[in-house]
Amino acid sequence: MTRYSFLLASSWLVFGLCASACSNNGTLFEDVPVLTSDDDGELPMMPSPDLPDDLEPAPSEDPVEPPGEGEFDGADLPFEGGIPAPVLPDGEPDDGAEEQPPPAPQGPFIVDVAPPDGAVGVSADSTITLTFSEAMDQSATEAAYQSENLPSSAVTFEWNEDSTELTVVPLEPLAYDVGEEPELVQARRINYFVSASATSAAGSRMSQPYEFSFSLLRQVAFTLFALQDRELSGNFRSNDTYGAGVCAENAINMCVGDVRVNGQSEQYKGFISFELSELPESASSVSAVLGLEISSTSGNPFAGLGGLLLEHTSFDAIDLDAFGADSVSELGLIADDGATGTRVSADVSEAVLSDLSSDEMLTSGEGLSQYRLRFEDETDNDAQSDAIVSAWDTQTLDVTYLLP
Repeated sequence: MTRYSFLLASSWLVFGLCASACSNNGTLFEDVPVLTSDDDGELPMMPSPDLPDDLEPAPSEDPVEPPGEGEFDGADLPFEGGIPAPVLPDGEPDDGAEEQPPPAPQGPFIVDVAPPDGAVGVSADSTITLTFSEAMDQSATEAAYQSENLPSSAVTFEWNEDSTELTVVPLEPLAYDVGEEPELVQARRINYFVSASATSAAGSRMSQPYEFSFSLLRQVAFTLFALQDRELSGNFRSNDTYGAGVCAENAINMCVGDVRVNGQSEQYKGFISFELSELPESASSVSAVLGLEISSTSGNPFAGLGGLLLEHTSFDAIDLDAFGADSVSELGLIADDGATGTRVSADVSEAVLSDLSSDEMLTSGEGLSQYRLRFEDETDNDAQSDAIVSAWDTQTLDVTYLLP
């Protein structure tokens, strides 16, 4: 029911209730019908009167449609100011304004730095490169460089032709922190500063100082000793016997050279085995050095048999098969004439890397790295023993690798 219909119906009800009281005044109400209830006590509906044209509500030329979702603009709100701004979770109103970028630095500034600020796993032979927004006064900028663990006295400065790029070159490679257990080795951090006293070639000072840092790689280094197992570390002779005397199977030595047995010259070959364990997946720059001490000699092996050769090999046990098997790779000379009484060594990094990727290592996480030694010549047939002797507790494998 419209507002107008409701008002009219109410008026007629009032008129009906007053009809009997006002019946003596025929002038005013003589045409007003009297309402009487029916048998049920209910009043009949009043007929709609004919209203003058000027009382009818004027139709709207532009009917008002209810706003759709998201269309309400608050224009008809009964207060000034329109729709209040939305409130952010922290209680601050959001006026919709975009965040303004910080003002541009006044004077020269650093555009880029390498290694990046906060970098980890940086190599020890790295340099520091600073790139500036404009040509710089070289002397003033070099004087503005400061570092406690890489001071100016330990570096040189190099500039590009435009004086916009400064390279700080350490006089010596940076030193890694080193340890045997990866979890106990802390990465060494390099911190350095460029103070605001640095100026451009035009004489403008930097608006602010800069501080940067990076962390070096960590170096893990450990030593493995030859397995003290006569089936894996020891020697064997070409006549299918282990050896005799200081070279016997119950001894602790490795013999290499030749020996006189029953009137025949027989060749000795030496064997060394190391037990490897899996390295971390992130390990890099793996290196390994095999070392041993030549404690004594018999005869004159280097003069009669040539140089001492090192071979990468693989075997299950020291026997004639291990003696005659083809080597995995030839690693070259480890010692030549004059090595008696000294410690000799050879780089075996490639051999160790090969062993670390072996099926055995990938399956169990453990494996062996094995080596065989022999002289260039099998024998000199001089009817006497010519050999070197090395105790197995002097035979080592020094392994190093890097971690971020």
